[in-house]
Amino acid sequence: MKTLTPTDSYRRVQFRPPPPLLKGLDSRVNSLIGAYERRSKALQSLRQDAEKVEALAPEWVELEDNQLHQRLMELRARFRRADRDASELAISALAGIREAADRKLGLRPFLVQIMGALALHRGYLAEMATGEGKTLTAGLAAVLAGWTGRPCHVVTVNDYLVERDAGWMQELYKFCGVRVGCVTGLMEPAKRLHGYSADVTYVTSKELLADFLRDRLRLGRVTEPSRRLIRDLLQPRAANQDGLVMRGLHTAIVDEADSVLIDEAVTPLIISAPQKNQLLESAVTIAKEVIETLKPGEHYEVNQRYREIRLNEAGRKQLSAACAALPGLWQGLERRDELVKQALAAREFYLRGKQYVVLDDKIVIVDEFTGRQMPNRTWNQGLHQAVEAKEEVPISALSETIARLSFQRFFRCFRRLSGMTGTARE
Repeated sequence: MKTLTPTDSYRRVQFRPPPPLLKGLDSRVNSLIGAYERRSKALQSLRQDAEKVEALAPEWVELEDNQLHQRLMELRARFRRADRDASELAISALAGIREAADRKLGLRPFLVQIMGALALHRGYLAEMATGEGKTLTAGLAAVLAGWTGRPCHVVTVNDYLVERDAGWMQELYKFCGVRVGCVTGLMEPAKRLHGYSADVTYVTSKELLADFLRDRLRLGRVTEPSRRLIRDLLQPRAANQDGLVMRGLHTAIVDEADSVLIDEAVTPLIISAPQKNQLLESAVTIAKEVIETLKPGEHYEVNQRYREIRLNEAGRKQLSAACAALPGLWQGLERRDELVKQALAAREFYLRGKQYVVLDDKIVIVDEFTGRQMPNRTWNQGLHQAVEAKEEVPISALSETIARLSFQRFFRCFRRLSGMTGTARE
């Protein structure tokens, strides 16, 4: 394993604290600034710069492969030293990368893809319709980000696209002197470490956030970069034995940004640890038996839009009669209602084959956005156990939350954030 320099060790645990969300007049002014920056003149500027890239094409076409590679390596060295917003250098670099893509992938980026790459490089959200080549566009911008030496994460929606895109773009990255890796859900920690050690890493939003939280847990009390740097200078071996897999947060290029940054944005990702609770196991089993006497419409109302259950007067009377002979836990109205509503929610809102499947007598959650199984995930607050009781499989231990963070807050930790989607304006 490579020994980390003090600078690498510092950057590994440093991230940009998310600034507070704007409210009131500040939010309104910010919206006006955004509208001004989205004016047609900004698009014209991107087009003009893309046309400059087009104009440089003859200069690069005449080069042999070894000459092209050498010129790209010179640009990489200059790009790492220069400010990332040095527009003329980025234009020249994109002209060379475009020629490399043509030779190594057999795909010559069109003008709209050059415009998209420039937009991503400058931190915009670009609207690109299906078929306009978002994968190649992200690759062009990722080469520029990889040349800076800082971590670049290309975030997409599922593991299949992660492996496909990383493999497809590999020859371009290799020719441009950029190491590419990928991280998927079933990877072991050693392979994750290798994937994140690359200049450009393809990964899903869920795996990226989960690995970030796990790394923060591994840091324990030494989360502050300066304290960690002092520890690493005094104990050089500690840096290589901490179990961290990520290199830090710097640049994120988000594919299908509408799904990642809006649809799932406020949903927190939670890391939990199992905790035995015999009382809960008994309670969810009893609750499952109790609700067999309750009928929708007659004893309770179901709000599908907000996923809420409301017991009516008939339901409360039926519930009191059914719980009269049960132990003391069931005599408290609030606790009883909570347990019953959880069991009813498991019956009404969580359907086998849609929200979950049963494999080897275990409940396996299915991602509603991608349809993929998530074997290591559980619902919290006793809901997972309620579904297990409904399916009559062994009740698992209750999960205790030890770390949580929403996707919205997490992506605001990146110093550079850009994305693509076909529905940006909407």
